[in-house]
Amino acid sequence: MDPIAVNLDTLADHLLAQAAENPQGRASQRINLDHHTLRMTAMGFVTGGELPEHRNPGEAAVQVVRGRLRLSDATRTIDLEAGMIARIPDAPHRVEALEPSVMVLTAIALPVA
Repeated sequence: MDPIAVNLDTLADHLLAQAAENPQGRASQRINLDHHTLRMTAMGFVTGGELPEHRNPGEAAVQVVRGRLRLSDATRTIDLEAGMIARIPDAPHRVEALEPSVMVLTAIALPVA
């Protein structure tokens, strides 16, 4: 059976439990809806958990499922809360959890030139 749906509340509970056990304070899981170019990854964070500065390999957006996150790059910082969606900057950026949080990262890989 092809996957067509994911329960985000159940996945959020699972990721927050895993993040609490991880010394880095985060956990992730790919969401496989059988797309070829669309990549989705859910990530859970304890308070203070983060994704250190990294680059964006393509077009991407983040949706906050639970909690509050801070998305920062060299020119701006934006606080996001559950129910918000934001474009990921096309520049080095980082994400920090302001409280226990879960987000879904949706990305489209750009073709290699």
